[in-house]
Amino acid sequence: MTTFRDLLLINNRNYELSNDSPLDQWFSGVVDIPIDQLDVGDIARSIRQDVFLADVLPRAEALLKDDPLAGDDYDGQLISSIASLNRDEIKEALPCFLRIASYLSQLNKNGFDRQMIMDIEKIIKLSQV
Repeated sequence: MTTFRDLLLINNRNYELSNDSPLDQWFSGVVDIPIDQLDVGDIARSIRQDVFLADVLPRAEALLKDDPLAGDDYDGQLISSIASLNRDEIKEALPCFLRIASYLSQLNKNGFDRQMIMDIEKIIKLSQV
């Protein structure tokens, strides 16, 4: 099971524990957890921070298929994080991003709040490049 530390080593990068910022503290806490065991909040944060996007988006896809409203802090947190990506960021994970967009386009959005619908529409639009 692959961890962020494994991915750092594959990319010839060394990681030294640091607690200088909340982001450093978070990363130190998840660096040795297998990606497929990271929770929704950690996956959402990884996406927002563009941390090994090609490796975390498949986990996001699985979480969304289990619960389209997935979120630790609020409903739709995962969709919101994916919607924060830009064209350059999705290039490395395009096949998975396209699958996520396709899945989201097929959802019955009744009951979703306005922001979540806007985030889904942004993801779908971004996938059409």
